[in-house]
Amino acid sequence: MAAPLRQTLRRAAASIWQAIFHHPFLVELGAGTLPREKFVFFIRQDFLYLQDFARVLCLGGAKAPDLSTMDLFARHARNTVLVEQALHATFARRLGLSQRALERTPVAPVTHAYTRHLLSVAELGGLGELSAAILPCYWIYQEVGIRLQRSRPRNPLYARWVHAYAGTEFRLLVQEQFRLLDRLATDATASQRQRMTEHFVASSRYEYLFWDQAYHLRNWPA
Repeated sequence: MAAPLRQTLRRAAASIWQAIFHHPFLVELGAGTLPREKFVFFIRQDFLYLQDFARVLCLGGAKAPDLSTMDLFARHARNTVLVEQALHATFARRLGLSQRALERTPVAPVTHAYTRHLLSVAELGGLGELSAAILPCYWIYQEVGIRLQRSRPRNPLYARWVHAYAGTEFRLLVQEQFRLLDRLATDATASQRQRMTEHFVASSRYEYLFWDQAYHLRNWPA
């Protein structure tokens, strides 16, 4: 019996994921020593990113072949919106950011490139390609949450962020995406599986760059 495609995807992006887990943004966040302005930059860009991520999930629902899959994407899109409204609102308030300030955040280069990548796959690719492209956002955040939960960040705000992605509720969402990808991969052709792998690796690279952008406070150079 062939191994699930996600195992192949994980191996294809293994070196990228290791670079993510050892990135100073996450190392310092786990230790509770990450400078506040870098976390603020991250939260502001994540606020923008998740708006487009919700749109991508809605496009997934539009491509769904059955009501069960449509329901999955609808629930996940709704959850993303709730994260926007609750989790980020809480962090913004504690970081001294108003809702207006969040909404007026200029989109940074990696945020723009990553969301354009996801929207392009969602609009032009099949559902399997979309599923593979969004999976790193789920899977990497779960892995990061689990790893950093062990270190228990001393900063209570960072600890709350870690708990959100290490918790059972988020883990259940990831498991649903695993099952969807495995199901879609079963009927995928060799060329479709190759494109799914390419999208997964590209999204993994963007995940690394997203952390790196926040750590170095990178905006447009001109």
